[in-house]
Amino acid sequence: LFVGLNPSPVSVAAGHYHQGTLGRRFWGRLVEATILPADTELATADDALAAAGHGITDLLKEPSPRDEASADELRAGVAPLFQRVALWRPGAVVFIYKRAAEAAAGRPVREPWGRIDGVALGGRSCFLMPGPYAPREEVDEGLNFLRNLGEAVRRR
Repeated sequence: LFVGLNPSPVSVAAGHYHQGTLGRRFWGRLVEATILPADTELATADDALAAAGHGITDLLKEPSPRDEASADELRAGVAPLFQRVALWRPGAVVFIYKRAAEAAAGRPVREPWGRIDGVALGGRSCFLMPGPYAPREEVDEGLNFLRNLGEAVRRR
């Protein structure tokens, strides 16, 4: 289950998750990590993600043009996320952005990407993707980790 912060107005208008600049980068990274097929159309990548057996959601459902949510607003989105995890029982929970991971963890997250030590939702391990502006070397390492995680979840 991939977890973002909240929808952008661009994504809402398109009717698909993550259609802004950073969102398209996210989809490209999932293609690079082989979570999605190489020929995935980024405009409908959320459909491809669901077809591949993965889920996607946001902590908040209110659209905003940028990351404006307060820490309290993000924390309020954790209980509904926990309910989704309990119902959907994903193989893993992968946070797209550090702020979402920190809201769920209830503390600062030191890891730049990868498994978040000591954090689980509904018994599911939690992971963090490399940040949208991370250096290429860090992104490559993080996507290799995500590729391996994807393989492990598929074999489950």
